[in-house]
Amino acid sequence: MTTTIAPNPPAATRRMRYRPDGGRDRRLDLMRGYALAAMSINHLGLQNSWFHQVSGRSSFLLSAAEAFLFISGFTLGWISLGRPVGAAMDRLWKRTWVLYLATVGVSIGFAIVSLQTTWLLWAGFDADEKAGPVDLLAQIATLKVAIGGVDILVAYILYLLGAIAAIRLMEQGKSWVVASTVGLLYIASQLAEPGAFGLGFASFRILVPNAPLFYGGLLLGYHRDTINAAWRRFPLHRATDVAVMIAAVVVGTLHASGWPALAGLGEFLTANEPDAPLWVRESEMPIGPLLGVMLFMRAGWLLFDRLYEPMQRGLGWLIRPLGEAALFTFVAHLIAIPIFLNLPGFPLEEETTSWISSMWVAAYLGSILAAVHVRRHVLTWLRSGEPTRAWFRRHGPAVVVAALSVSLFVAGANPTGQSGPWGEGENEFFDEEEFEDEEEFEDEDAAGQPAGAEP
Repeated sequence: MTTTIAPNPPAATRRMRYRPDGGRDRRLDLMRGYALAAMSINHLGLQNSWFHQVSGRSSFLLSAAEAFLFISGFTLGWISLGRPVGAAMDRLWKRTWVLYLATVGVSIGFAIVSLQTTWLLWAGFDADEKAGPVDLLAQIATLKVAIGGVDILVAYILYLLGAIAAIRLMEQGKSWVVASTVGLLYIASQLAEPGAFGLGFASFRILVPNAPLFYGGLLLGYHRDTINAAWRRFPLHRATDVAVMIAAVVVGTLHASGWPALAGLGEFLTANEPDAPLWVRESEMPIGPLLGVMLFMRAGWLLFDRLYEPMQRGLGWLIRPLGEAALFTFVAHLIAIPIFLNLPGFPLEEETTSWISSMWVAAYLGSILAAVHVRRHVLTWLRSGEPTRAWFRRHGPAVVVAALSVSLFVAGANPTGQSGPWGEGENEFFDEEEFEDEEEFEDEDAAGQPAGAEP
C-alpha cells in the first residue's frame, strides 16, 4: 500500500497557524475567552457600543453561551482521555463542588444586596414570594432559585453531574451508550410538546434539547485523536473545510441582512424566529438551529486554528486569560454588572453615543481582566506550601459561602432594600373580577380594540 504524504503548507500559512507545544491547547483558551468576552458584553447592554459589532448581540445563529458550553464539554473530554481510571472522576467531582459553591455563594451575595440596598441588579428576587431567610437559603442551596444571572451555572452543574456517568462509560469503551442516550433524549424533546423537558427550578436553558452541545463536545474531545486521524484520511477534508467557511460567511451575511434570499433556509435555521433565534434555541433547539450552531462552531474552530498567531498577538492579552480562568471570569462578570449599573453616570437608558458606550464597556472588560490577574497572583500565593494557605485554598470557598449564609439571616431579619417584605405574596388571593378586567385590558391593548369588538 502506497502512502501519500500531503505537502507542507506554505511558510506564511505555517506562521499564522497554531503550533502545539505539548501542553494545553491554547486555541481552546482563546475561543473560550472570546465567548466569555462576548457574553459579558451582551449582558451589560449598551448595544450601540463598538464592542457589540463582534459580540453577536444575542441575535446571531450562534451565541456565546452555546460556544461556551460546547468548548467546555470538548475540553473536559480531552483532558479526561488517558488519565488513570477514576482520576477524571475525582477531578470532575471537585470541579462540580467548586462550581456549586460559586453558584450558591453568588446567589446569596446578591440576595443580601437586594435585601439591604436599592441597587439595580441584573436579576434579583422578590422577598414576598419567600417565607423568610430559611426558605430562601433552602431554595438557593437546592438550585431552585438563581439570583443575579447564575442560571447558566445551574445548567453547567447539571451537565457536569451527567458527565460523571458519561466519562465512566467512555472509560469502559461505551461511548456509543452516551451518544445514543443523548440522541434519543434529544429526539424525544423534539417530538414532545415545547417545554415538556423543562425542569421545575432555575436553569438558563431547557437542558435536554441543548444537551447535544455539551455532550457532543464531550464525545468529540474524548475521541479527538481518533476523529482527527480519520478526518485527515478523508480525501476531501480540505475542500470540505473550505465549503464550511464559505457556507458560514454566506449564511451569516444572509441572516444579518434579514434573509433577502433563501428565505426557506432562514426559516429552517431560525425555526421561523428570525428576529429572536436565541430564544427558540434556548427553549427548544430544533434540528435546524442545532445544525446552524454546528456550522458556526466548526467555522470558528477553523478560523482560530488558521489565524491563531495573529489573533494571539492582537487579542490574546485580553481574551486568553479570560478563557484560562473561565469559571472565575464568568463569576467576575456577574459581580461587575451590578457594580457598573449603579455607578454614577452609567447610561441606563442607553441614550448615549457609541463612543461613550464603548468607553463604559472597555472599563467593564478591564475590571474583569484585572480581577482575573489578581486571582492568578492570589492562587500563586496560596500554593506556596505554607499549611494555613494550603488549608484555605482547599476550604476557603466553603468558608466564604458559610459566612454569606450567616450574613443572609442577619440581612433578612430587617430587610430595608428593594426586595420587599417576606411572605406577603404567598397567601394573597386575587379578585376574579379584577383579573378578568386585566385580561380584557391586555386583549384591548394587544389588538388595539376591546375584546369581542367587531374588527
